Amino acid sequence: MTPLWLLSFMIQLFLVSFLSAAETVIEGAKKEGAVVFYTTMDIQNSKPLLDNFTKKYSFIKGDLVRLGGTAMVSRIMAEAQAGANKFDVAVGISPSYIPMRERNLIAPYMSPEFPSLYDDLYEPKGYWATVYLNTLVLGYNTKVISRNDLPKTYEDLLKPQYKQKFIIDIENHDVFVGLSQEWGQEKAIAYFKGLAKQEPVFLRGNTNRANMVSVGERSLTFVYAQVIERMKQTGAPMDWIPLEPVNVEVNVSMLAAKAAHPNAGKLFIDYLISKDGQEFLKTFRRIGPRKDVKPDPPKLFEGFRRRVVIPDAYKNLREITRLHNDALGIR
Repeated sequence: MTPLWLLSFMIQLFLVSFLSAAETVIEGAKKEGAVVFYTTMDIQNSKPLLDNFTKKYSFIKGDLVRLGGTAMVSRIMAEAQAGANKFDVAVGISPSYIPMRERNLIAPYMSPEFPSLYDDLYEPKGYWATVYLNTLVLGYNTKVISRNDLPKTYEDLLKPQYKQKFIIDIENHDVFVGLSQEWGQEKAIAYFKGLAKQEPVFLRGNTNRANMVSVGERSLTFVYAQVIERMKQTGAPMDWIPLEPVNVEVNVSMLAAKAAHPNAGKLFIDYLISKDGQEFLKTFRRIGPRKDVKPDPPKLFEGFRRRVVIPDAYKNLREITRLHNDALGIR
């Protein structure tokens, strides 16, 4: 057993080291005076978020570039090839990570905020950290199908009574990837072939699919839980249940390997996953990675077994897309 005096000394040493590192980052950020933020987050959320950061750290000027997922990665790679390296921090969906990591465009950063995050929501070496996430649940129309008649498992969706009642996203592969990790790829492919035989409608966009279900075009779809919660508050006949494992899509922060403002970038990442930053994101109904900031309502991320689809799962995106589309018969 470690003596109390030694334990106390070790804790004090850690705190001194932590405070010293934090002060070094802040002092460096003051000298840099700016941060360039590339993101796929919608402008209605990303601009107030950056503004709130620069309000807290008034010595930093924020520059925001908002792009779609593919466009953001393409721009970063094109800039790197031209020797520009303009971004300091990027926040994007999981598939954004691999092409940037493979080209050494991002650097590890061990944020002091990591101990407050769930262990499966950041990369142990610091290459990415979840800023916000989406839980993919089974949304349904409460006027068309009663809760007692809902499927209890993924396999139940293959039963005859659910034929022609389902909508599938043609571009979001997180359910396919998550179930491939859970069951093995062969079983996941067989399952998606089974879903194709149920004659689903293929449609892009979580809000689009939820709206189609709400008007009774179809009665079931995999969708972000918070989308359904928003619709319920407007009186839409919608609700959701978790099929386990609930697949979790993450949107992650990444520090540029050749950041022009590396300390400001680190400080911004700290803010994004800090309690203050996450409480701010919560006002936009985002689900965050911190143990001490619960979503509203908490059931959005509690009470079910989850499988986080980490960015590394997308190492072979082209092959994943091919297998997913072939299983569903999408050409």
